[in-house]
Amino acid sequence: MTQTSITHLVCDCDGVLLDSESIALRVLHQQLLPLLKHSAQAAALHQAIAARLGMFTELLLDELDIEFGLGLQAQHYAAINEAVGRACSAEVQAVPGIADALAQISLPKAVASNSGHARIEQGLRRCGLLPLFDGHIHSADDVGRPKPAPHVYLAAAAGLGVAPQHCIAIDDSVTGVHAAVAAGMRVLGFTGVAHDKPGMQRKLYEAGAEIVFDDMTAFPGLIAAVLAGNVG
Repeated sequence: MTQTSITHLVCDCDGVLLDSESIALRVLHQQLLPLLKHSAQAAALHQAIAARLGMFTELLLDELDIEFGLGLQAQHYAAINEAVGRACSAEVQAVPGIADALAQISLPKAVASNSGHARIEQGLRRCGLLPLFDGHIHSADDVGRPKPAPHVYLAAAAGLGVAPQHCIAIDDSVTGVHAAVAAGMRVLGFTGVAHDKPGMQRKLYEAGAEIVFDDMTAFPGLIAAVLAGNVG
């Protein structure tokens, strides 16, 4: 069966464009550690957060609250979101190699992320990447349904004026790959800033990624191969 031609690129933000997930992991762990009933659970909490990076923060906190009995209240959610956003805004760096890679990819581009719109724009502006997306920034906050629902990826395709089948997505999380696949997009998985690269590679393939890679210098060549029909 002939593959639909790919004409547009849709990128996740955290872990693909911005190396922010290590920051989020550190801050989330710091914020939640005092709420543990048993200090011996600290390592397990750290691992549980790492395994959920890429999820909508409120859903991540919901799951951790159930797993560890943290007793989270509305004020905790607000304070944690503020702390993560503040740290990411102050410290975030671009994923190594992403600026050069995107400069070599001529496809029109959009962002589809579970992060808040302001945080996405602030991070991209800080790292000099905002102009590459020409206003095509889409947040789960805008569509009301976070990944793994496909809505933010569908919104990105609609904003670009194309059917999702003409888009290829790049995402670093199982949640995000599921969302892009559900939207009808082809998907590349990226593990360059993952905490467990071999484990995440396996998970991204299982979620539906066609190719999983860990070095952004390979990104332009992979897109070229897709456009030439040599992948998939």
